[in-house]
Amino acid sequence: MGSIFLFKNRQSGYLREMFLPVIRIFCCCLMLFSGVSSAATPFEDPEAVVWNLSADTVAYDRHTDVYTAQTHVVITGGKTRLEADYVEFSNATKDVLARGHVKMISGGDVISCNTMQVNLITETGLIDQGTVFIQENHLYIHGEQIRKTGKFTYDAQKGSITSCDGDTPDWKITGRDVKVTIEGYGFAKDTVFWARNMPALYSPFLAFPVKTQRQSGLLMPEISTSDRQGFVYEQPFFWAISPESDATFYTGYLSDRGLKIGAEYRYVIDDVSKGIWQMDFLSDDKTDDGTSATKDYRFESTPQRTNTDRYWLRGKSNQTMPLGFSARLDVDVVSDPDYLLEFRDGPSGYNTSERIFEDEFGRDLDEYNDKVRKNSLALYRTWNNFSLNFQTLWYDDVIARRTGIDDTTLQTLPSIEFDSSRLNIGNTGIYYKLDSEFRSFFRQDTIDTATRQRKTAKVNGQRMDIYHRFDYPTRLGRAFSFEPFMGLRGTAYHTDSYTDIHGEDDPFRFRGLYELGGDLSTRLNRVFTADTGFSDKIMHQITPGISYHFLPYEEQEDLPYFDALDDIEETNKLTWSVTNRFIARKSVAGPDDTIRNNYRELGWIKLFQDYSIKDDRDNLEAEDRPWSDIKLDARVYPFSFLSLRTDLAWSPYNYHFNALNLNTTVTTPRGDAVTTAYRYELDTRESWYTRFDLRITRSLTGYHSFEKDLDRDTTIETRTGIRLNSACWAMGLELQESDLDRRIAFMINLKGIGEFGSQ
Repeated sequence: MGSIFLFKNRQSGYLREMFLPVIRIFCCCLMLFSGVSSAATPFEDPEAVVWNLSADTVAYDRHTDVYTAQTHVVITGGKTRLEADYVEFSNATKDVLARGHVKMISGGDVISCNTMQVNLITETGLIDQGTVFIQENHLYIHGEQIRKTGKFTYDAQKGSITSCDGDTPDWKITGRDVKVTIEGYGFAKDTVFWARNMPALYSPFLAFPVKTQRQSGLLMPEISTSDRQGFVYEQPFFWAISPESDATFYTGYLSDRGLKIGAEYRYVIDDVSKGIWQMDFLSDDKTDDGTSATKDYRFESTPQRTNTDRYWLRGKSNQTMPLGFSARLDVDVVSDPDYLLEFRDGPSGYNTSERIFEDEFGRDLDEYNDKVRKNSLALYRTWNNFSLNFQTLWYDDVIARRTGIDDTTLQTLPSIEFDSSRLNIGNTGIYYKLDSEFRSFFRQDTIDTATRQRKTAKVNGQRMDIYHRFDYPTRLGRAFSFEPFMGLRGTAYHTDSYTDIHGEDDPFRFRGLYELGGDLSTRLNRVFTADTGFSDKIMHQITPGISYHFLPYEEQEDLPYFDALDDIEETNKLTWSVTNRFIARKSVAGPDDTIRNNYRELGWIKLFQDYSIKDDRDNLEAEDRPWSDIKLDARVYPFSFLSLRTDLAWSPYNYHFNALNLNTTVTTPRGDAVTTAYRYELDTRESWYTRFDLRITRSLTGYHSFEKDLDRDTTIETRTGIRLNSACWAMGLELQESDLDRRIAFMINLKGIGEFGSQ
């Protein structure tokens, strides 16, 4: 029975049983270190600070060297400012007694109280009926009597903490023997968590962070429950190794699966050189041995899993090298094809890793359900007009490695590419571009079946390919742009033990190709007056065009086949296209009464189709169907609240869509949103995705999403949740259900202290 069903239908005893460990962990282990760094404060010698005192009335006693001041008293020195109604200030010891509306500001922190005795040099003393406000965390510490034991330390016999403003905060934690160290921890005994005026939870001990800089320590745990994994508690530990590097270690308890541990290491050397490496390991209590006891742990898309030692290593690095070169390293190795299907969520899950690598490096991971994982090492250098790239690619076939079958995956060990940008040849108006490469292909297991079918031949070898392209952009009259081009390609092969379909086993082979073509287009503009809120004029731009591409037929059946470059098809086609683009202009007056024009694109729509002139040697029916599908590609965003994306392919022969993708997002000013996506490919897939976001109140948002496979009439996944975001706390609860798992996740964020639960 799934956790969602139990949550809805079991008696309250189940709820207490399920959430009691959560409450205990929350009360006893609430710790967090912030990972945000800030600049260090320059050292300030307290003895060298000059103190200034001002007030409406000031008296001085020469014998005691004490100033007595009343009404609007202000003492300033360095970054410290003290205000009060009455002050006794010792010029010799820098001791201060302040009474009445006392406020002491030190940096960004503020102490407010009725009476304060403090030494301005040591910053130690007593605070009666006071409040300490730590600005960086927006954290309040209240106490009947607070001792300031140092510049950054406080303690109180009885006190409370909260990050909420006001006399009646939404939440607070009260306790005794409260001790707080800025850039450290706060500790308290016999603590009670209050929701407004109602006591909610009790803990004999509480630790909480008071961090403004990046430091080592425990991060907030993540907690969830699901059918496949049971109760999940994952505790991260952050280690600030140095200003340039840090690490996070994960220890996860999965009640139905075992112990899952992991680590993440990050470093930054300079603007280019940086890296992130992650590793997880799980000693799994469950296998897929084909018995009924493990039927819930099977995946239809993968072979039977019998291993219990499961892992995932992934990482990316960028590195500057000598002589102006740079290097990139990408690694992605997983123990079995089921692993990423199971662990997509969580702080060390696939979704988190994918987002981190995409944000930091602009290079993503292979999809979570890919059974072949890409690993690469690249060394490259770029000049103004040229680039040189050395690369090694290794594709890890997880199923072949796991099951021991022949691994015929094509590897590139290595490749060398030398390319140029578009270069102007003197004053001729002709432009030249070079693309060249050398690749050495390797397979762990080779199978030569070329005598039967070329594309099933699994052989090793090398290939060199050089492609030259010449373009001559020009004008035809005043209205048309014309750009003819010519391309020349030469490809040389060397293979090991390859026999072609004619029975020839020559290891050296060559192919030469040429291509010709041109693009003819014009541009039509019309400006319309549109007195709307976002524009006063709209330009409609139409760009009709026609292009021709010719590449003659070349016999290639005697060549080895490594990838698509070895099977370049004959081309003889015309392509027509019409592109519509809409641009809005809004004129606004500047501060000096000058008029400034703001432009915004409202969208574009492109319609195009091919007409094949060539004789298709493999498909005699193609002569009767020379027209391709009519294709449309559109991106339209006329208003800030509306976005439309569409691409489709419509057959002029069967009058049916062969492909259709529609994406629409509608938002409201208050934050509501509806997103829909329809995906259709003929005889392949048909699915529908919808997400609703409802802004119930200013702080409460609900959402629901579902994805359906319309072809099989099944639901792929549903997610339903709420998010409550207040000024000083936030809460989220989500129910997830798919054909693989059902999961409950929640998150509580006490701002200023940290998060608890599962993002």
